[in-house]
Amino acid sequence: WIMPTTTFLNLPKNKQKKIIEASLKEFGRVLLSDASINKIIKDANISRGSFYNYFKDINDLYIYSLNSYKEKFIKLFEKTIENAEGDLIETTKIMYDKIIYYCTIEKNIFKNIFLNMNYNISIRNRIECENNDNKYKLIELISKINQEKLNIKTEEELFYIIDMILGFVIHGLIETIIDDKNPEIVKDKITKQVEILKRGIYKEEKWKHFLDT
Repeated sequence: WIMPTTTFLNLPKNKQKKIIEASLKEFGRVLLSDASINKIIKDANISRGSFYNYFKDINDLYIYSLNSYKEKFIKLFEKTIENAEGDLIETTKIMYDKIIYYCTIEKNIFKNIFLNMNYNISIRNRIECENNDNKYKLIELISKINQEKLNIKTEEELFYIIDMILGFVIHGLIETIIDDKNPEIVKDKITKQVEILKRGIYKEEKWKHFLDT
């Protein structure tokens, strides 16, 4: 329900790319609520009629553009976890560094993505639905994680661990991008958070006693 029309998908790849680049430029300039279709079609060199042949509205274009933008970070994650030999904790630390690097180049688009999620509930709900529909992509990424190092019993537990780690990273990115906190200080906090998760919060003998009772 958020896909562009078949007309758009049948366009040459370079023309599709030009439209997406024009949209990301506009979505990096202002929040979605203030984005201008006129600016997008001017930069993409298409007519207003063509725009509506490709997308239902600007919200559809935003979701599709965001998914295209997300793809490069999925590829970045794949490469990073392979280089880290499947180590989830090490991958988390490296990914924060790499995303912060991109933020220095494309800070506005990152900032506006978080702000749009915060202030536009319908967009946030659509993004969450899209993520749920594409769980197979996450499962494919999870297959690259070295699970021999992890104290997990089921795949569901692995999803929970990833949710926690993503929470650390996303909160850290918000602190860095929105609150302008020092990236090194934020990275140190994320490192400590994932190390605590790695170590566990109960001492072994107390945890055993807790289970026995």
